[in-house]
Amino acid sequence: MGRFLGGRTGHLAMVVGSRSYRGHEEREMGFRSVLNEEFPNLTVSSAVEINDEPDVSYIETMKALHNEPELLGIYCVGAGHSGVARAIREARPNRKPVFICHDLTKDTRGHLVDDLLDVVIDQNARLIAEQSVIRLLGSIASSAPYLTRKFIEPRLIFRENVPVQ
Repeated sequence: MGRFLGGRTGHLAMVVGSRSYRGHEEREMGFRSVLNEEFPNLTVSSAVEINDEPDVSYIETMKALHNEPELLGIYCVGAGHSGVARAIREARPNRKPVFICHDLTKDTRGHLVDDLLDVVIDQNARLIAEQSVIRLLGSIASSAPYLTRKFIEPRLIFRENVPVQ
């Protein structure tokens, strides 16, 4: 987010699926930590928990865009991306905020193509599931004490590199 904004100073909004999900909590903490350390010119002025409800993320994003017409960016931690995209489309701010979310899906792919979304942090859930099954089956079939582990790196997906379906 900070790199996208190129040294600008201002406010960001965060849409958190649920802080009861450890992954969402860790994403929020990591985001805030990097902002504090590397981009002190950016502050999170709005962080709402939406319980992964797109209609709630829509309402909260509309509020944020109305309350802060110069909002620089929105980070969606959970599954509220469709509500955020809908709000950006309908509100038509003078300058579209940078919008970052997680997981490449049919919807996020469309938001990238429509230029509503700037980056998808994709953790490749399908590959993670496949590797889990392979490890499980491998542990049953093998007498080796430890099976090799493959690290699955997250991918950054932009409009320019959206993989084909």
